Order: sequence, then structure tokens, then C-alpha cells
Amino acid sequence: MIRRRRILLTAALLASLLLGLDLVRPPDRQLSARALLAGISVYRDHGSVWTRRLGVRCRFEPTCSRYAQRVIARDGALVGSLRAGWRILRCGPWTPRGTRDEP
Repeated sequence: MIRRRRILLTAALLASLLLGLDLVRPPDRQLSARALLAGISVYRDHGSVWTRRLGVRCRFEPTCSRYAQRVIARDGALVGSLRAGWRILRCGPWTPRGTRDEP
């Protein structure tokens, strides 16, 4: 039991160190940013089709996924994700459809 905890703790510390080292790199060289951008591309190609079929539309221009792609590519994985998350939190019935919000 104690050995398992040590292994898990060591793995968590190693993963944190590697992520920290990745996040200090320039945004265009971050592996985490590339992974996020790939995930957004998969969503845009496959997932957004289902949301459109349900009648869900983004209230912002550009769409939230385009905005996230731009800010992650420009600012990196950490800051870009925080900005994209803040934008998604601002979305709701109180936001008029077609609101312009450039990155």
C-alpha cells in the first residue's frame, strides 16, 4: 500500500514537472497547446455537428471554439485556456446573439 502511494506520488510529481516545463516554452512549441488545439479541431469536425442538430448556436462572433483556437495559439495552453473558459462562462441568455468579441 505504501509502495503504491510512493509510485503514484512520484508519477504525479513527474507529470507536474513536465507540464510546468512545457508551459514555460513559447506557445508555438508547447505540446500541451498542440494537444488542446487538436482536441478543438476534433470537436469542430465532429462534435459541433451534434450541437447544431440540437439547435444550439454560439452567441458570440467568432464562435467560442474559434476564439479558443486563437487565444491558445497566441497565449499558450494555460492563459489561452483560462481566457476561453472565461468566455464560455459569460455565455448565457443574458448575452445577445451575435455579440462581437475578438481575441
